Amino acid sequence: MKMSRFRASALALVAIAVGGVIAFALPAGAAVSVQSESPSVAVVSLGAKARLDANGAVVFAPVKVACTPGGSAYLVVEVTQAVGNGIAKGEKVFTVPECTGDQQKINVAVTPDLKPYRKGVAFGSARLDVCDQTGCKSVYDERKIEIVK
Repeated sequence: MKMSRFRASALALVAIAVGGVIAFALPAGAAVSVQSESPSVAVVSLGAKARLDANGAVVFAPVKVACTPGGSAYLVVEVTQAVGNGIAKGEKVFTVPECTGDQQKINVAVTPDLKPYRKGVAFGSARLDVCDQTGCKSVYDERKIEIVK
């Protein structure tokens, strides 16, 4: 019996010692800095109207974005429109110049692959990918849009 009590006491002492060593080995502010980090900011909103230009060779789609200050952000905007018996579809990948945390308005030039865009109804989507020190986050917005002159 004395051997098993001795072993239990010894194991408890070793566990306490290991815990103490780990506690002193970690920097004092480590727990505080992890808790104080804010989550990534990623907001995207596609406008309801896109402006047609260059005889249908481009539409300018307004997009509002916000991203974590100091982070990097990539915006992907796609516009698809039924034109006659075909489809006018284009996509633009845009690097947000600077993430400030504030909302920014960006007019993204989207060019169609095969057929030109025309005035009328279309479908638009916008995806914002934001990466910062806490990781990466993606947000998405899609809607029916009106292509206007």
